[in-house]
Amino acid sequence: MNLFKLSGIASVFFGLLCCLSLINPTYLRFGFLFTILGFISSTANIYLNAKYEITKSSFSLGYIGMILSSVPVIFILVLIIKNS
Repeated sequence: MNLFKLSGIASVFFGLLCCLSLINPTYLRFGFLFTILGFISSTANIYLNAKYEITKSSFSLGYIGMILSSVPVIFILVLIIKNS
């Protein structure tokens, strides 16, 4: 398996773990750890896709992983805005 496919699968995996960490607020610390790992792997996937033009379609796994990894950050922002 090459680095492009591995980083795409890892970004989606860490993004799903981020979303699952929102089930219980005590797991939110782990969610932020998975967020950082998801952002790193999705950035690597998007960079490799842009450099070598691997994916011919408009959507790669890096974009999906980036969206899923940003869910805990958006959740915290909504809580801050709602409670202020």
